[in-house]
Amino acid sequence: MLSRNRLAATCLAASLLATPFAAFGKTHSESLLQQAIDYIAQLLPAPTHEAPATQVVESAFSPDGGAEALVLKAIGAARSSIRVAAYSFTSPPVTRALLAAKRRGVNVAVVVDDKGNRAKSSKQALNLLVNAGIPTRTIDAYAIHHDKYLVIDAEHVETGSFNYSASAASRNSENVIVVWNNPQLASRYLTHWQSRFDQGTPYRSSY
Repeated sequence: MLSRNRLAATCLAASLLATPFAAFGKTHSESLLQQAIDYIAQLLPAPTHEAPATQVVESAFSPDGGAEALVLKAIGAARSSIRVAAYSFTSPPVTRALLAAKRRGVNVAVVVDDKGNRAKSSKQALNLLVNAGIPTRTIDAYAIHHDKYLVIDAEHVETGSFNYSASAASRNSENVIVVWNNPQLASRYLTHWQSRFDQGTPYRSSY
């Protein structure tokens, strides 16, 4: 059974879903609706599935355990598509790897936190992506967009605490995990990624 607080929150979420757009203004109400949907989804049992027999899991750590190298390996393995969700995005090696993937014909798209990418180093990286024709959006619908993952070829998922930044690679204690050959897991991440991308605003290159 739901606790009293969760029941109250569920009722509030339901009322938001029923409130006309005009009550808050279209943009604000769309954000409220998405948050209500997200909350209700959290109350539902999480879907589960057995890992495929072909699944392989790799892990790595930073600053001295190869975390960045594993991220680059995942990007380098892409043959058809890469979907990136990030908080901080400043890493030159990751940026170069995504640009190389784009050049070899991989469909790359990116969504990053808005507030976490206003520094010069972030803008430089995002400018390179946009100028190469990679769809890139920033999102400010949440307190922070703290996701850090890649979905590769709709089959593989890279995730963990690792921000795509120089600090994460060389100074921070971070972790990375790659789950290879699990399309069902990748599908769940793609659904999440698409919802965040749809809420984002296209990033405009400053040069």
